[in-house]
This record gives sequence, C-alpha cells and structure tokens, in this order.
Amino acid sequence: MNQFLPDKYVETVHRLALGIEPIDAHRRRRLSYPLQVAYYPTPPDLLRPTIQRHSSNLFAVRYQREIAQQFNLQFFDSARHAYKPEYDRRRVVPRRLLIPILSLNDVESQEKINKKAFTRRIRRPAFFPGAAYDFSPTATGLRGRVVRNSQPMRWARVVATLVGETLIVGHAHGDDRGEFLLLINAQAATGSALPNPLRITVTVSGPTPVLTPDPPNLAVTDPLWDLPIETLADPGDDDPVATGVVLPANYTASVSRDIEFPLGKCLSEEPEFEIPSA
Repeated sequence: MNQFLPDKYVETVHRLALGIEPIDAHRRRRLSYPLQVAYYPTPPDLLRPTIQRHSSNLFAVRYQREIAQQFNLQFFDSARHAYKPEYDRRRVVPRRLLIPILSLNDVESQEKINKKAFTRRIRRPAFFPGAAYDFSPTATGLRGRVVRNSQPMRWARVVATLVGETLIVGHAHGDDRGEFLLLINAQAATGSALPNPLRITVTVSGPTPVLTPDPPNLAVTDPLWDLPIETLADPGDDDPVATGVVLPANYTASVSRDIEFPLGKCLSEEPEFEIPSA
C-alpha cells in the first residue's frame, strides 16, 4: 500500500538514516574542504549502505531493509577514497566516529508526530585544522609537535587556557606525525587594552597505555589503525563529543606548559611536548 500516492501509482519512499554536515572547528561553519568518509573496518565482502556525498560537502545514508544500529565511520582529508599518506592533503585532522542510528520503526513513529523529525538524524561533527590548513597570516597560534619515547605521538589532543584561569581559548587535534596547529580564538582577551603577549597554558594529552599495532604490519595496511573511536550521543541529544573538545576515555597522559603568544603571530619554534610513556 502506498503511503503518499494513490495505489494506481508505483511509489518508492527513501528515508534518511544519517545525515552528516562536517563543521570547521575553527571557523564554526560548514567545512569548505572536501572530506572522504569510509566505513571502519572495511572488509571487501561486507555489504553496507552507500554513503552519498553531495557537492555541498554533505553526506547522506538512506535506510535499507537491514541496517546496523550504529555506524563506525572514519573521516579524512585525502585525494583518494582509500586513505594513503602520500595522498593526504593534511588540511584537517582525521576522526573516527561511532554514530548511533535510529531504527526505521522509530523514524516512522516520529514522522507521524513531527514532519521535521529528520533533523534528529543529522550530525554535525567538527574537524580541526591540520598542518596545511589555510588561516589568516595575522592569526594568533602555535604550530607544535608532540613526542613520546622520542617518537611522534599520534592523534594528540590540545587545550589552551589563559594562565591561572579556566577560560578555554583554543583546541587542537594532533595528526599521525605528532603535529598540531593551535589557533587562539577571540575569547582570549577582551576590552580596549589587549595584553601582548598573551600568557597561555597549553595542555597536551595522549592515550594510556601506549598502543602497538597487532599484527605488526597493521600500521602499513591501515595508516589510521590507532585513530581513537569516539562515540556520539543518541540522535537528538546534545552532543559535546561531536564538537571534538571531549577527550577520548583513555587520554589520561598529559603535559602542560605556559607559553607567551605574541598577538597576530603563529609560533613555530616552540620545543616539542614530551608525553609520559606510562
């Protein structure tokens, strides 16, 4: 039986299971860089719903007869569909998100009550600047590097606060080479007399324990093998994890340093941040 048209017509109804609007964490609007999205893991014999990418940098997955209750998706800025370091443009830092999905029965029930219920299925994860991110030459920031056991520490998380205060004035995500780009936002200083330089505490966090690839060649076959999995909230709920400012559960190792930031300059010669190995 048709739902919208007379029975003399053949009707096919497509419903949105998941809509994704990537957000630029620095500019706080839709990400202008085209992302690639892929299921994780990616065995070749496993059938999954197609992730449709639109030219406006939006993504959509439609309901099929059988659909999982959650999607494990990895997002990366690469010129190829299969992630390969040699094609990585490094304009944004990759993320891996576990996204809960409403059942089709729940969706149909909600639509009977509210025609705009589809908005509960739209997610807006934020993506942070990578090494090749385009930003203003007068921005205040820091290009830094994180190491552990004298090796680059992958996927670090960075938080900046004014020295002696709790006001957060910047976040950053580190990449697979241990590099991060921290851009300080306008909340760092208010009033007519801006302090110059700004004294900011930069805290860098990483996972505990140190992860090792298993099997040993996993890092070769999957360059994103240790990307932390972040679970988003249920559809319709407030979702701080999507903003990228919530540390993954195992990010308990950290180190802090007070740095003077000259206004309108991006520092690049700050010593490396050494994360404890234990």
